[in-house]
Amino acid sequence: MGDRNCIAMVPARIGSTRLKMKNLALINGKPMIAYAIEAAKASGVFRKIVLNSDHEIFRKLAERYEVEFYKRPGKLGSSATKSDDVVADFMESFPCEALAWVNPTSPLQTGGEISNVVKHFFDQA
Repeated sequence: MGDRNCIAMVPARIGSTRLKMKNLALINGKPMIAYAIEAAKASGVFRKIVLNSDHEIFRKLAERYEVEFYKRPGKLGSSATKSDDVVADFMESFPCEALAWVNPTSPLQTGGEISNVVKHFFDQA
C-alpha cells in the first residue's frame, strides 16, 4: 500500500439540518469527527488525510489532529449539494489514484476496517 497514492477525505459541513453542528458534537470529550480522523490515521493506508469543509472552524480541528485542511467553496456546503460535486471539487486540488470518503458520522469505524476496505479495493483493481 505504501506506493499507492491513496487519500482519505473526511467531509464536514457546518450546516447540519437535523442535528446542528453534529460533526462537532462531543463524544467522550472529543468531537465526533475526531474519531473518523483517528481511524483514518490508524488504518495506515493513506498517503494523506484531509478534512474537507465549507467552514474555517474545522481548520483548527485539522491542525489539532495533524491532518491537512481543505476549505471547499461555500456553494458546496448546502444540504442540497451532491456528494459527486464535493468529490469532483476536491480531486481538482488533490489528484490521486484513489480517494476514500471517510464518514465523520461513523465514530465506531476502526482503522482496521478502513484498511481492509482500501486493501480490498486495490486487490480487485
